[in-house]
Amino acid sequence: MEKNLILPMTVYVFYMLALGIYNFRVRVRAVRSKTLSIGYFKAYDGDVSQDVIVAGRHFDNQFQLPLLFLITCLAYLTMKNTEQLTIIFAWIFVVTRFGHSYEHLGKNNINRRVLWYVLGWFSIVFLWGRFYFIS
Repeated sequence: MEKNLILPMTVYVFYMLALGIYNFRVRVRAVRSKTLSIGYFKAYDGDVSQDVIVAGRHFDNQFQLPLLFLITCLAYLTMKNTEQLTIIFAWIFVVTRFGHSYEHLGKNNINRRVLWYVLGWFSIVFLWGRFYFIS
């Protein structure tokens, strides 16, 4: 059953990698088009386009709530407690992050983006609450 929990973790780690590559490509495109000076990256100071800011902040977001997700899954794996409900909520978290990315990197509708974010938090809180009561 542990492999079933490792799968959403693995999918998410590779998704983080894809977002990192996307962020890098946005930055390279901006430098090549001369809309951004490469010197901007010395201190992250100066004029920068919104797409570069959004891509960078979105990638940075992957090291906030998603790290709590990965820690949560590791806690379940350590306790050797990976029941079906745990796996379902792990996948729910991954789906909420995909939805959050779709909104943030797309039309950036704040209301829908917040909804995806809150649903992600709900899945983490549920997993921790459940972990507390079953451990």
